[in-house]
Amino acid sequence: MSKQMKVADVAKMTRALRRSADLAGGWTALAALLSQGGPRITKQAVHVWQQRGVPVERALQIETALRGAVTRDELRPDLYSGYVRVEEARR
Repeated sequence: MSKQMKVADVAKMTRALRRSADLAGGWTALAALLSQGGPRITKQAVHVWQQRGVPVERALQIETALRGAVTRDELRPDLYSGYVRVEEARR
């Protein structure tokens, strides 16, 4: 997480990560979902992200796994604020 991250961004990120866990079926289920086809991620690691920030590659993975229900710009507003997806740009 960027040292310059705003308090509002931290709150947004934390809410998005909690919503991700809820949608996945809990913290353990989110960790298991993210572990599919790659290195094992523990529930404890996911909890640490609440304090340190969601790693960039995991933000993208969460967005994909949850089919966009939680987006990368919600999980990492410090990096993706103002991010425009190709589909949105075509509208």
